[in-house]
Amino acid sequence: EDNICMHDINAHFVIPWTEGKGCSIALLFDQAPEKVELMISHSWSASVRQTYNALNSLSLMHLIPMETRVFFCTLCQYQPGDDAQLGLSIQAQLEMQPFSQVIKNKPKFGMFVIHTLISEVYTRLWCVFEVNEGLHAKIEMTGLFDPTVWTLSAFKKMMKVDTKVAQCHPNDRNDLVRKIEAQGGFWRLDKAILQFRKEAFRDLKSALKMKILLGVQVVGNDDIKEDIAETPSDDDISYSA
Repeated sequence: EDNICMHDINAHFVIPWTEGKGCSIALLFDQAPEKVELMISHSWSASVRQTYNALNSLSLMHLIPMETRVFFCTLCQYQPGDDAQLGLSIQAQLEMQPFSQVIKNKPKFGMFVIHTLISEVYTRLWCVFEVNEGLHAKIEMTGLFDPTVWTLSAFKKMMKVDTKVAQCHPNDRNDLVRKIEAQGGFWRLDKAILQFRKEAFRDLKSALKMKILLGVQVVGNDDIKEDIAETPSDDDISYSA
């Protein structure tokens, strides 16, 4: 179940639902869209179940209103790539720079980056590029996760990242790398990601403590109390070039 990813959802649900209609899932539900208030950055290879639980935590942990207008690319872009009237190809949509445009418009609640145990989000260059755009636009960026599966020890292991090795379609790579290097390079992004992951680490610690207070075990066989007791200091997870 955890291995079902957004590629599966797109192939089996999104495309069949929208093909021939020329508009995204989002537009099928709301044909009078308003300004995006929250940007979601995520890997298409990530666990859908963990992604769903992470999205639920927006209101529970971050107090984001349920009526918030969200940009989630799988549902907000037209995916079939057919010849439907008014329907744009994926390439035509990318040429309109939708991710950059959403971020440049400074969404009210910033950008939340979904982390799952199945796929490291920053192995994807498009997700790295979104951090680059977020820094340039000076928006708030926050790590988001499924608190029912993450432990502090697992989160600590993925704290640091080397964004320059991230991958994408060969047709997109040169342009994305050029834009990133023109605005400060990958080192700057590694540092920014570490910072909001440290904040997410503290959020996870708080969530696990709350689960203990409620008497609920949420991370399988791991001992939550020992995990929290072994919380690393800021020095343990600090950035070094």
